[in-house]
Amino acid sequence: MQSISAAVHIQGSTIRYAEIERDGSDLDLRRCGEEAFEVDVARVLWGEERPEALDEIAAALARIFDDADTSAVGLVVHPQDAYSFFMPLPEGLSPDERDRRVAYQAALVTNTRSPSALHTVSKSVRTTTEKGESIEWVHVLAVPQQVKARTDALFAEVAAEETTGRVLSAEAAAHLMGPFEEGGALVAPADGEETYRLAIGQYADHTEYALTRGGRWHHAHAAQDAPTAADQAYYAAGVLNRIGAAPDALDALVVYGADADAVTDEPFKSVFGCTPAVLDPFEQLHRTWEPDAEKPGEYVPCIGGALALSVQ
Repeated sequence: MQSISAAVHIQGSTIRYAEIERDGSDLDLRRCGEEAFEVDVARVLWGEERPEALDEIAAALARIFDDADTSAVGLVVHPQDAYSFFMPLPEGLSPDERDRRVAYQAALVTNTRSPSALHTVSKSVRTTTEKGESIEWVHVLAVPQQVKARTDALFAEVAAEETTGRVLSAEAAAHLMGPFEEGGALVAPADGEETYRLAIGQYADHTEYALTRGGRWHHAHAAQDAPTAADQAYYAAGVLNRIGAAPDALDALVVYGADADAVTDEPFKSVFGCTPAVLDPFEQLHRTWEPDAEKPGEYVPCIGGALALSVQ
């Protein structure tokens, strides 16, 4: 089945975008690039910087996707640009009951007086069995309704069948972690192989973690106080510990982000038994042009986000 999806990634004053055509397992990168503005785009969406800049950014997106034939378009955000959390739910809830519980938990986590004041997007990530009961772990992204309204305005002139809201940057990275570099070859997990793979997104103001199991997104975490390699490795071990996996269970370790080169081999090699490799989002895509990207890891969120939207 053929589909075309696009994602826009916000990083400070820069937006990066990607549009991908999926035809079965065949992936074609139709367009990719970036635009810089004089404002922090996320802060504009939150109403904290020049509200008039929203029109300028919306006009740029309309120009970028002027000739697009996109089924779905979405916004990739970092964890500090939305409320992001995981929550357990009993498996088999009705859609209405599920939505009610998600809205209530979002209000509780964000200390928001009314659940209706928030716009939430939830996604089932994994199912576990606890004390004989099937538990569905759900990831939730929430923003105030005013932020949702500004996001809608941002994409108002983009020609797309559906504007799908937000994708967490860690989830986007997880969609690029099926194959990985091993001895110079790209290797995909064998059917049924329950391997753990960890991606570290390193940025000036935070470090984010995306964990996959058996090639599927399994967990995520973010830390704002991890400036050194030792700190980054400490939180990485914490991600595995949180889901009950030992450090030696890690099958591959990759890095991405604006400051990916700040992630060093040590102490990761001694803790996990593997060294970080740069996650190249262009590796598994057909493309009709060569991307002009000095740091391919910076395009992980928008390319991975487009892939995530293509399978929803």
